[in-house]
Amino acid sequence: MRFRYSKIVKILLLIAVVVVVVVANVSHKNAAIKGVAVTVDYSGNDTLVTAEQLRGDILGKYRDISTQSVGKADLDGIGNLVRANPFVDEAEVSVAVSAEVLVHVTQRSPLLRVYTKNSQFYLDTKGRYMPLSTVNNQRVIIANGYIKKDFPGNPKDLDLEALVAGNPQAENYDIVRIYRLAKYMAADKKSQVMFDQIYMNSDGDLEIVPKLGNHVVVLGGTDNLDEKFENLYALYGKGFSKTGWDKYSVVNLKFNGQIICTKKQ
Repeated sequence: MRFRYSKIVKILLLIAVVVVVVVANVSHKNAAIKGVAVTVDYSGNDTLVTAEQLRGDILGKYRDISTQSVGKADLDGIGNLVRANPFVDEAEVSVAVSAEVLVHVTQRSPLLRVYTKNSQFYLDTKGRYMPLSTVNNQRVIIANGYIKKDFPGNPKDLDLEALVAGNPQAENYDIVRIYRLAKYMAADKKSQVMFDQIYMNSDGDLEIVPKLGNHVVVLGGTDNLDEKFENLYALYGKGFSKTGWDKYSVVNLKFNGQIICTKKQ
């Protein structure tokens, strides 16, 4: 009898818990939305879009959100609206127990700033176009020079990883070569310290400009970058430390296995 009584009590308790959960869930869905809170994870980057800007976008489209119940809130629509912002990488939308809509955003990470004849824009770490921000300028590698518009479509539609995946020949596009070099430099701690500019000369060769010293480094293409940079660092460490940084105007690493230095006139 005690066993049957204990079993019945457990069943009744389980039913009570289920009822409480259902009632609480229904009550939460019927509760009026208390507001919208936005947080942004900048992942160490400068601020390119603010939480207040994104919140304003949401309230601008969903003006009656404060009169809606939790169950009728268009959470998917809010998420899609926020993700459409050119500075947003990911967005998660949920509703707190307090009935407040919570939007957590991860900002995209710019890799380099490109200057062409007719425009300026960022490329992010995934090779996608980003416009300049009205809030701030991200401190990243600068790319300029004789950059051809040899890629199809509009710069605003650039997605370099997808472009190369669909057409291997796209690796030869100027913008792709610059992107590949910028990714390499961003992953190399020495490069981060020593260089802040990529220049494409009139011959189509990639050059990098040191922060210190009055010379340029000609890399040519993006082939054998490990070897080219190892040779460059060896030259800096063993050669320039003795001769000085201002003796040469050009350090040419374009040809594999060779370092050709041009003295200043």
